[in-house]
Amino acid sequence: MSTNKNECVVFPVQQIIATSIGAMCTALLMSPFDVIRIRLQSQQQPLSKGDCFVFRNGLGDHMCTCFNGHESVPWYNRSIPGKYNGTIDALLKITRSEGIQSLWSGLPPTLVMSLPNTVIYFTTYEQLKCCMGYKRTNLNPVVPGLAGGLARMLAVVVTSPLELIRTKKMSEKLSYSELSTMLKTSIESDGFRSLWRGLVPTIWRDLPFSIIYWSAYERLKLYLMKKTSTPPTLSAFYSGATAGALATVLTHPFDTIKSIRQVQLGNNQSQSTDRTLHLLRQMFKDGGIRSWYKGLIPRLLKVSPACAIMISTIEFFREYVFK
Repeated sequence: MSTNKNECVVFPVQQIIATSIGAMCTALLMSPFDVIRIRLQSQQQPLSKGDCFVFRNGLGDHMCTCFNGHESVPWYNRSIPGKYNGTIDALLKITRSEGIQSLWSGLPPTLVMSLPNTVIYFTTYEQLKCCMGYKRTNLNPVVPGLAGGLARMLAVVVTSPLELIRTKKMSEKLSYSELSTMLKTSIESDGFRSLWRGLVPTIWRDLPFSIIYWSAYERLKLYLMKKTSTPPTLSAFYSGATAGALATVLTHPFDTIKSIRQVQLGNNQSQSTDRTLHLLRQMFKDGGIRSWYKGLIPRLLKVSPACAIMISTIEFFREYVFK
């Protein structure tokens, strides 16, 4: 694709199609690694009924609660003779003993939430960037960051109540009538704002991430295409991975706070009323800067390739399918 081509080359319907396919590819490629992570953890300490864990499918983090449904042993607690000796060993043993489909256990229910969020986010970003007059020949570094931040806020605001409802339904195993009653009571008590409980920590994490990611991504992609003549899809892949890693490192402390609140919600614990910045100050006081960056490496290993796969798939469709 030439660098003088206007970015407004993909219609919303085309963008939705490309984003949906990109989201599916990302989830299918990244979910097995989190299934293995959860299985390795449950080998050390099996999850009991009512416990919760975070399932990361490459598109987002989702709180899941342990319930023994129709299976005598649910997927996250299955065991094999002997022990898993690392990620590769677990991958081979799970595939051999349970079939390759077991590597995608837990994906379908989380995909129901991830797909709408991702489609809203990426489609809105492209349309906002277009409306703001963004062109590859006139790169304004403010536009991608602003469009990305606004798009992320819209996606979070729209899907946050749905994620809250899904989490509460799973954590308390409510019927739909019981869930409706609970929501009605909550709204009568605290107003409609109760549906967006936990929204602020999510925005603290996702808004800076999106601003940093899109600003860095667009500049890196332009540089690669102009200076090295790298094809658009490969440029998107390299730029997405690099920008995703940068944004992850800079926003990880807010992800730590978000994870703490997710676990509190999933376990039906009373959530801390402390503000995000106060919690960060307290964590720094108790454990230093290391307390902010616990779990950074595993998150980097998931977020960076997920960003690369997602954005390069969209770029591929833009370049070769919707050209």
